[in-house]
Amino acid sequence: MIVAGFDEAGYGPKLGPLTVGFTAFEVTPPHAPGAKVKAEPELSPLGDAPCLWKKLGSSVRRERAGDPNRVWVADSKEIKPQKDGIRQLELGVLAFLASAGLHPRTLGDLVATLGQTDFAWGGLPWYGALQEAGVPGQAWAGEVATRAARLTEAGKTGGVRFVCAGARVVDEERFNARIEATQNKAAVLGELFIDLVKQLRNGTEGPLDVVVDRHGGRATYTRMLGKAFPRTAIEIDLEEAEVSRYRVKHKRGLIRLTFKVEAETTSLPTALASMTCKYLRERFMDGLNAWFQGHMPGLKGTAGYAQDATRFLAEVEPLLPGLGVARDVLVRAR
Repeated sequence: MIVAGFDEAGYGPKLGPLTVGFTAFEVTPPHAPGAKVKAEPELSPLGDAPCLWKKLGSSVRRERAGDPNRVWVADSKEIKPQKDGIRQLELGVLAFLASAGLHPRTLGDLVATLGQTDFAWGGLPWYGALQEAGVPGQAWAGEVATRAARLTEAGKTGGVRFVCAGARVVDEERFNARIEATQNKAAVLGELFIDLVKQLRNGTEGPLDVVVDRHGGRATYTRMLGKAFPRTAIEIDLEEAEVSRYRVKHKRGLIRLTFKVEAETTSLPTALASMTCKYLRERFMDGLNAWFQGHMPGLKGTAGYAQDATRFLAEVEPLLPGLGVARDVLVRAR
């Protein structure tokens, strides 16, 4: 069975990209010697996916405190504010990729490894140089390799193997174009989810158990799933205030999808997806800040959210005409 999680970073800011992604693990259920193993484990309407924090317990930690050589896997909103938050995100994302034999050396390599081959690196000047930016950027390769080895060893014991990850980075120009076309920010997020869940399903075989951090205020997902899997039977198991669950009878294997509020706190794959999205967004924000600081020495960088984005824009806006930058290319429409 494949257990996967989806999340996003940058849905609300005024500046910087929106990132959406997933991570996926193969889980082999334990069985007694000689026992007959089901070819396709049942994905019941209400059953929960196995806890991968427990299965990978010797190589991961759920809290900040603990063995620093174990990978900290948690909601990125918990990790990022720490003094070494970006480094911790980087160690987690790259160690899991390395455990699957994936070793991106640049940010361009990483984005391509995650399945996005159409990012316009030269489209916006503040992102152009990032394609060749080194990965890792704050950690060192030996730290990543050590943690990857521990993840692999723990996975053998717990019957867990990291399979793949996917992500999409949507820069401000493309984001605004999709807003203009759809007039709906939630629809843009839905488009990205559809693209990624199809990537996940097409790259895996057998039953697939997916946990998704709930998309904004959306409570029903049948229409979106119908677009992802046309001419495929979709069953509604439940639609409640904080959780909605569906089963898709796909030819490659049954898919159970659970959309939950704060799913990163209960699903390791969703937490790791959150970390992947946040890490990508932060690297891209580094590029945006560095580019403008190169034209305005002393400018304080921004994370792109709310009041601080307004402060940043007030400082850089007088420069925009001279730099040939239109405001509606820099600032997100919604």
